[in-house]
Amino acid sequence: MKATSLTRIILKYDRLLLLLCWMISAAFYLKVFGIVTIQEAIKYIREANRFIDGSNFSQPRYWFYCTTIFIIALAFKLKLGIIGAFVLQSLFNLFAFSFFYTELKKLFQIPFTALFVIAYLLLFWPYQSWIVFLFTESAFFSAILILLGAIMRYKPDSIKHIIIISFALLLVIISRPLGILFIPAVYAYFFYSANKKWKIILGGISVLLFIAVFYIINIIFSTIPDWHITQAFEQESIICDLPTTTPSHTAIYLAAGATPVYQLFYYVTHNFEHFLYFMTVKLQYFFLLMRPYFSKAHNYYVLLNVVPIYLLALVSFFIKQVKFNRGITLFLATILSVYTVTIIFQCDDYHNRFILSIYPCFVVLAAKTADYFASRFLSTTNKLPVSA
Repeated sequence: MKATSLTRIILKYDRLLLLLCWMISAAFYLKVFGIVTIQEAIKYIREANRFIDGSNFSQPRYWFYCTTIFIIALAFKLKLGIIGAFVLQSLFNLFAFSFFYTELKKLFQIPFTALFVIAYLLLFWPYQSWIVFLFTESAFFSAILILLGAIMRYKPDSIKHIIIISFALLLVIISRPLGILFIPAVYAYFFYSANKKWKIILGGISVLLFIAVFYIINIIFSTIPDWHITQAFEQESIICDLPTTTPSHTAIYLAAGATPVYQLFYYVTHNFEHFLYFMTVKLQYFFLLMRPYFSKAHNYYVLLNVVPIYLLALVSFFIKQVKFNRGITLFLATILSVYTVTIIFQCDDYHNRFILSIYPCFVVLAAKTADYFASRFLSTTNKLPVSA
């Protein structure tokens, strides 16, 4: 069969292939892990039962986890139980991948590239295995894919499109508190896409937002009972809630009694070598996904995956021929930068969940580079047709 005929058949049934790949991956993770309802899932099941009973959440912070809680509550209300909650969570994930795939197809020259991106994310088990956990990660990762798809589909040139993107952003925020970090990226996308008049208005709003962020950070870190802004550095924690067992015994200087933002500023400026060392270690943990408590096989597996992805993603910013919507590029670069800065000044997650939430951003950038080189090769050899 000729390559062109095979291409047409695959593209004709691409949705079916996506569904098949999704079902195989879901079945595999279900076989390995089962439906996970222990540890963090216990909290969300408890809050779902409170919601069904008409009570408020036990703590206001659960509004930032409510997507998963509402999914569980809906399943319980419909008498579907835990299995129903898993099914609803999975359907939400399937919709997210389908929507994301629809928009991905518009970005690449080679018709297969978008399908490869989806297949890779589905089969990269540190990312997709969360689908069988009744934690917030499944809903959060799904919501991020929806937001990415919305950014790719809608240019914020009308109130309708702005509302749609904002709703997708809200869905991310109420799926997990880290969703707040997507606000600067969406704002940067809006600012870039705005006309000259709106850029002036948004520029003025930016000053107000900067002041608001300053006060919000101070309020948050002044009211959290079990965490303060320099705690990770004081405990020499790389992983959140895991103080080091081998302290350096380095004397550090802190500004007690000051506002949290000033405390952090004071720490960095008066303990720069200490800060620089732990910044380096945190970035290594954050980007490479390797952990001393993981097996060697696991560490080598993630390393062999992420290093090529990062290199290809980085190259995408330097090859002029790799054409990419600048607004989307700015969005991706902003969210990657915001996450990185956040990790530098705080701590990383035990299970790599922070980097995994934005991992599709790296994969999209990497795929753009791979698509460019592959399209050049295929066009010269005439092996496969390339989209215009």
